[in-house]
Amino acid sequence: MKQAKKKQTAPSGKAALITALCLLGCAVGSIVIYLLTAYLPLLLVGILQALPAVANLLLMTPIIPKKEPPAETEPTPTEPPAETEPTPTEATDEEAPVPTPKRKPFFARVREWFVDFWANSRETVLLGAVLTLITGANVYFWIMFAKTPRSYGLGYHIPVILVAFFVFYIVLDKWCKHAGDDKRVVEEGEDPPKALPAKDAEERYHQAQLHGLRGALSAGRWSQLVIAIALMIRLMGYGDYVKITNILLALLFVYETAFLTISLVVRYIRHEISTAPELSIPMPGLGGEDLGVISYLEKNTGITMRSLWSIRLIKRILPYTVLAVVLLLWGFSGVVKIEPYQEGAHYRLGRLQEETLQPGLHVTLPWPFDSVEVYNTRVVNTVTIGYISEESTDNIWTQSHGSEEYKLLLGGGNELVSINLRIAYRIENLKAYLASSTSPEALLQSTAYEIVTAKTIGTDLDTLLSVDRGAFAQSFKEDLIEKISAYHTGLDVMDVVLESIHPPVEIADVYQQLISAGIEAERIVLAAMGEESVLLIEANSKYYTIVGAEEAQKIASIAAANAEVAELMWQLQAEEDWSGKGYNYRQYKRIQAIQAIVGQSNMIILDKDLDADFIKDYGDAKIVEFSR
Repeated sequence: MKQAKKKQTAPSGKAALITALCLLGCAVGSIVIYLLTAYLPLLLVGILQALPAVANLLLMTPIIPKKEPPAETEPTPTEPPAETEPTPTEATDEEAPVPTPKRKPFFARVREWFVDFWANSRETVLLGAVLTLITGANVYFWIMFAKTPRSYGLGYHIPVILVAFFVFYIVLDKWCKHAGDDKRVVEEGEDPPKALPAKDAEERYHQAQLHGLRGALSAGRWSQLVIAIALMIRLMGYGDYVKITNILLALLFVYETAFLTISLVVRYIRHEISTAPELSIPMPGLGGEDLGVISYLEKNTGITMRSLWSIRLIKRILPYTVLAVVLLLWGFSGVVKIEPYQEGAHYRLGRLQEETLQPGLHVTLPWPFDSVEVYNTRVVNTVTIGYISEESTDNIWTQSHGSEEYKLLLGGGNELVSINLRIAYRIENLKAYLASSTSPEALLQSTAYEIVTAKTIGTDLDTLLSVDRGAFAQSFKEDLIEKISAYHTGLDVMDVVLESIHPPVEIADVYQQLISAGIEAERIVLAAMGEESVLLIEANSKYYTIVGAEEAQKIASIAAANAEVAELMWQLQAEEDWSGKGYNYRQYKRIQAIQAIVGQSNMIILDKDLDADFIKDYGDAKIVEFSR
């Protein structure tokens, strides 16, 4: 069996695929650098480069040829065959049952349906997919464009990377031009034949894509050039033009999107999405003559711009076109967008109108008949009193709170003080704000200084430093609202914050040392009082301990004495009772004492004073009598 040859991709097809992938890779690289540096133009460039790359990758989906219905041939008229008797074999064949076709598996039927659907609807599906891609890219681009730029960190390596991308795009452009122009199937200006060989049709398909990718590469080079210049200006310290860079990239993105959409719609109308899907982006200056506007118009209109009659036509149409564009732009100067936090002052022929423009989109007369000045009426602003604010710092007495701090003279005329307040306000009535004075903020500030002077002129430094700051700020706010309302400035004072009251910075160190000395003296007095209290407590504790011990000893001595007296009285009474009965109590006690001392031991007692009969009666000792 002969093996089927594997279908090989044409060189122009490989070049188109590799170029689209490289373009997408550079776009992803720009987005990665944005994530690392937070430099918004890099993200916008990534979206600008990724859009044509993904669109061309979608157009590289395989083409499935449509199934052609079998041609119906009419039978040629011939003589009818003579009727003959059927042979037994023919009769058998006619009577044989017709075999029923096998039912295809479910997945085979689904695959067959998808193949038929893709072959018949590929152009429509790709049109919808690319238009959806363009819409999504635009939505995301403008959402990111409206973001407030964050602080970002950049280095000289970013412009180097962009220059490398720029050179890489030049190499890709030369390769695409070489791969697409050397194998032209149809010469410029010739109508393509209705049917081309399969190989030639594939070459024409990929050559059209290469031409479109060259326009995308030129747009990418323009965007990289803009960012590289802006970055070098910033890194060299000449200024940060990120807003201008974003605007230029937005204009380039609108230009790219418009021509991509026009090219796609024209190709769909001409049924060329499956034969020559060239999404051209004419980029004069970096793409050569074949990527210019004239070449684009020739391909998409079918008119040869180099002929004499076409030049005359352009000369005739061009002035009217320019005039129409100028009038259109002039008319759009009367379209004004007011943000939700803004309000517009509408001037007609220099006169302020009664009604202001509320948030939304408004159409006025073009300039110079009408003009609109936009003010942030729903944004809270602040003004500082007592110093010129530079930035938010800590409120320390010994440090200045701005570039210049004002001093106020107190009542005695010998003391100075610095008071720092912050007033929060907003524009409540825009018409009154514009009609009251040339600078309502300056009027608000001068009124605040007047109130501060009135509140400090009759007091001294110590009283002012110990004042309740909340009550002071509230009283100041009420006085300010009352005074400023008389001028009809249209301002609404929302809050007053008393940031600090302190001596002037020049003497703040001395005053702080004086306060510290007073605090230290008070600390020493409190420490001495605490030590005195501790000594008193310890003395009282020792006193009560000694007195209690003496009292206990006294009670114990009295109790012991009473016990001895009681015992003595008891002994006297016992002796008296024993004597009345003829017993010698003293002898008894003496014998008890001897027994307590001797115990059970055998001892001989020699005593002439002992009564032998008494011992016999009351003692257990053995009596031995002898004479001297």
